Amino acid sequence: MAENPEILAEIRAEASRIEEDATYSSCGHFEASKPWAHVNLWLGIPVTLASAIGGVAALKDAPAAASLIAFAVAAGTAMMTFLSPRERHKLHADCGNAYSALRNEVRVFKNIECQLGSSVTELHKRLQEFAKRRDELNATSPIIPERAFKKARAGLEEGQKTHRVDEKQ
Repeated sequence: MAENPEILAEIRAEASRIEEDATYSSCGHFEASKPWAHVNLWLGIPVTLASAIGGVAALKDAPAAASLIAFAVAAGTAMMTFLSPRERHKLHADCGNAYSALRNEVRVFKNIECQLGSSVTELHKRLQEFAKRRDELNATSPIIPERAFKKARAGLEEGQKTHRVDEKQ
């Protein structure tokens, strides 16, 4: 066991804070990614279909219909380019995965590594690494929209990310 129980308790408490931050951030990013996947489909499928229909209209010698459809395809494509829903979905999902990985590592650190007898100095160094990683993720991640955060918080408060083993404690 580490040589100073008070400092060990503070290290574990700070690890719990990082774990909680990472949990909320991961869930928030996963919630934020969901609408972008839908937007990608809602825009992408109609644009693709309109493009095919426009091609048929042009071949069928229907210039008015072809022109109208071409305009709709151009507008839809511009929206897809401007909004970048696929990229936004992937960015939030990747951030959610990075925060989840941090959360899992910190949980193992807090619950196991802190009990294995490492020195307080070694544990503090690991804690600083986790804190630095969290700060880097916070600095480079997109902002989680408020509605996604609220939905994530509600889910967490309902126990969505609670493991059965944790319920028994």
